[in-house]
Amino acid sequence: MTKTTIVVAIGGTWDVPPWQEEFAKGANGRRVVFWPQDGVTEVAEPYVLCSWKAKPEAYGIFNKPKVVFSLGAGVDHLYAVRDKLNAPVVRVINSDLTVRMVEYVCLGVLFLHRQIGRHIQNQRKRLWPDLTQPAANDVRVGILGPGQLGGAAGRALQAIGYDVAGWARSPRPESAFPVYAGPENLDAFLARTQILVNLLPNTPETKGSVGRETFARLARMEGQGGAYFINAGRGETVAEGELVAALQSGLLAGAVLDVFNTEPLPAESPLWAMENVLITPHAAADSYPPAIVAQVMDTVERLERGAPLPVTVDISRGY
Repeated sequence: MTKTTIVVAIGGTWDVPPWQEEFAKGANGRRVVFWPQDGVTEVAEPYVLCSWKAKPEAYGIFNKPKVVFSLGAGVDHLYAVRDKLNAPVVRVINSDLTVRMVEYVCLGVLFLHRQIGRHIQNQRKRLWPDLTQPAANDVRVGILGPGQLGGAAGRALQAIGYDVAGWARSPRPESAFPVYAGPENLDAFLARTQILVNLLPNTPETKGSVGRETFARLARMEGQGGAYFINAGRGETVAEGELVAALQSGLLAGAVLDVFNTEPLPAESPLWAMENVLITPHAAADSYPPAIVAQVMDTVERLERGAPLPVTVDISRGY
């Protein structure tokens, strides 16, 4: 059996050495090439391309892969080079990444519902007020994008006791919680939602789609001043200026934000100074090299046996 070469092209802010170490351990005799670090611009077929925010020329140099792997949760980094992709695209999803997102979404919902930000402020001021909040089963959480990650997060929130629903472009009859489908049902979904969780992918249709009109349609949480927002999906899906205005005006009572229009979040952003906002540095569901590499190598072995690929991505839709 011919061994597949693994070409890895990583850009952005990721640290390359941990990936080099894990691919070296998991390759099982296969050649592994890191571009541009290894200076290699030609490899024999068959090979696969493992990519995260690689420079566009990578897809021209390595233009005959059997599969293109996206090493992170999203595939929007491939949209600009979609015309250069001559192979199926596989988005790496594993239990580690899913659990990390579930942890973050549950943390965000609990942080906002239980008013932890206000407790922190009161601790600093040595104050002991009695902050009231509704029980979890009286809090309505809505998930924009109840796919693999959103579905798991919604089920975990249900287990805690929250009233969960989702919104998707198409029906999800297999969902453990109600899912409102299609643009015609978006208003009804927002009207029942007090804590909105955004896990939408970044596509031409979703870019900047979450903004003032979205926030204005949310249900206010009684006794807490307004609705809440969590963004752990993609920063580009949010009209950030409108988000800032909603937080400043009280249209939103608070937010937990992991992703932004520009990353790192610029020092001059007013979001940094808002006491009703928790900011994390795109850390909700980091790609963990040992777990991701294991899934890549499992798929490569399937290819070599002639087995079918796991679910592939429609790059034109972004998921």
